[in-house]
Amino acid sequence: MIYKVLKSELFIPETKLLGKYKLWGNRALNPIHICHSKTFGTKEDFEYMSFNSFWCGFNIENFTLEIICNSYGGMCGFEFTREHLENPDLSKIDRDCMEYYFKFIDDLKENGVIEKEVEE
Repeated sequence: MIYKVLKSELFIPETKLLGKYKLWGNRALNPIHICHSKTFGTKEDFEYMSFNSFWCGFNIENFTLEIICNSYGGMCGFEFTREHLENPDLSKIDRDCMEYYFKFIDDLKENGVIEKEVEE
């Protein structure tokens, strides 16, 4: 999922976006991206590589924010909608990752940092 960034000046490595999302620079990507990530799971999920993760990267050249959610320790990406949260059979780590995604997106939209999703 890719969003257009309206306030690129807020993406500064080694600071916190909106005072709460820790940012870091990733020089392995070309161009450099300013990133934020979070993982979800129990001690056992991490031991057996079955944890979920949220990653976003701000492209410093085209001012877009790409967001990726992964499961199974990063082996599988997954996409979802708000309606998927209504599924009572969701695992805790799936639900936690999905809720974090929507909270993050809503927070950035409410603060005018990003606008609607753009076509890939």
